[in-house]
Amino acid sequence: MPQDSLSYIVTNGDTVYLSNTPGDSNYQTVKNIPSVFQDELRQNALAEEAKKDTEGLIAFWSTIALLIAGIYLIARASRNSSLFANEQFSNNNDDEDYSNATPASSCFMYPGKDLRFSNNEVHNICSKYNYYYNNLSGEKKDIFISRLKKFLQTKTFYICSNKGYKEMPVLVSAAAVQITFGLDEFLLPHFENIVIHPQEYFGTNPLRILEGNVQGTSINLSWKHFLEDYQNPTDGKNVGLHEMAHALQVQYLFNSGRNTNEFKEDFVYFDRVDEEIMSRERNRLGSLFDSNALSNTNEFWATSVELFFEKPHELKALYPELYKGICIVLNQETALS
Repeated sequence: MPQDSLSYIVTNGDTVYLSNTPGDSNYQTVKNIPSVFQDELRQNALAEEAKKDTEGLIAFWSTIALLIAGIYLIARASRNSSLFANEQFSNNNDDEDYSNATPASSCFMYPGKDLRFSNNEVHNICSKYNYYYNNLSGEKKDIFISRLKKFLQTKTFYICSNKGYKEMPVLVSAAAVQITFGLDEFLLPHFENIVIHPQEYFGTNPLRILEGNVQGTSINLSWKHFLEDYQNPTDGKNVGLHEMAHALQVQYLFNSGRNTNEFKEDFVYFDRVDEEIMSRERNRLGSLFDSNALSNTNEFWATSVELFFEKPHELKALYPELYKGICIVLNQETALS
């Protein structure tokens, strides 16, 4: 039987990437399963690693840590579940309540191909929440809507809450369309699943609390933080854009092997300057990039994309070569007005 060479590798940041190293036995191989359903597999992988490393001691304290973090998140979710369930994400009365779907492992599953949104519905939702869409011309708005509906139809959405709203799949898809709007290829076919959590959620290997991450074939997001970030479009923080930037990397850099593509060819313009600017940023105080962005080049890329859309003039003024590199990679320019 041929061996599956895909295995999960966790970086220093918020994203899990795929490794093409055959025979890597240190990580549990999982494919085509949303991360929200992988708790048991993760625990098994963690237990196996702990056993190999230090037998009983690390396994014991890891279990204690997992239990404490799990209790914390369960208690937090319990306190906030009623607020999330009653929160209205539109100002009109035509919200479609998705809570009547059949749940799977505490999630509602919605195949995108079964979701039917009119152009007017998509327009109304994006007009209320997506500042990028509002700044497009009428013709480009039509293209944006067309792309959004095509992207949405290729994904399966998992809403990990007792209620879901139609804004969820539309706005998350809009984030993907936003950063790929200048590219010919925008569907991110490697990512079959989009998992939406009501708020920050529990991640393992290593143990951490996340607002968003990319893992396997899934893009995971905290809806609370996603909405908050789009409500403040000039603070340089946007978890939706951040995770879609990681997804672009996985799709066209890490998952393409030796195959060339336009994104991979253009990425060299960013890659030429990123480490130099990271070094310069580490010696500055109160500048554009936070410590997570400076932890590794992948986080630096995702944070640069956030700044490109939310603080383009500041980014261009401080690091014009970095701004120009992102313009080339994404085939867009944001510091126009």
